[in-house]
Amino acid sequence: MSTSIVTAPAGETWFSIVREFDAPRRLIYRCYTTPEHMAHFWGPHGTTLTVCDIDLRVGGVWRVRWAYPDGRSWGYSSVYTAIVPDEAVHYRDAPYDWPGGFDGLPPVELDSTIALAGDDRRTTVTVTVRWTSVAARDAAVQQGFTGMVDIGHERLTAYLATLPE
Repeated sequence: MSTSIVTAPAGETWFSIVREFDAPRRLIYRCYTTPEHMAHFWGPHGTTLTVCDIDLRVGGVWRVRWAYPDGRSWGYSSVYTAIVPDEAVHYRDAPYDWPGGFDGLPPVELDSTIALAGDDRRTTVTVTVRWTSVAARDAAVQQGFTGMVDIGHERLTAYLATLPE
């Protein structure tokens, strides 16, 4: 089983996490861009994805909300800033109820990219997240942000094993 490689250079505002999957790049892209796939792996262990809205276009909103077994829930929204089918999605943070578009969007706090490289058998996924300051990046790392991305990778690996070849 592949493990994630985390890079978080001291003094930088970003981190990246790289992991290889035994699956075609087209399938991995669909997993990250369609609710029917994402519902199976996005979020912490033990949670259920209760909201997964994806408007896959530049300016479109990606909104998720998890339910925890103890009744808590948590969610967030992002706005797509660039999309390269089967290769990458770029998105930034947005208020949870954001309707879409860029007009009036608050200043960016974090900007993310999911980049895919590979072929019809294996795919390398590189998740890069950039904050507005080193302190904000370091706080997110200390709060377990990289671990949450890795959990998503673990859950994606398990989900891919359930799909027909």
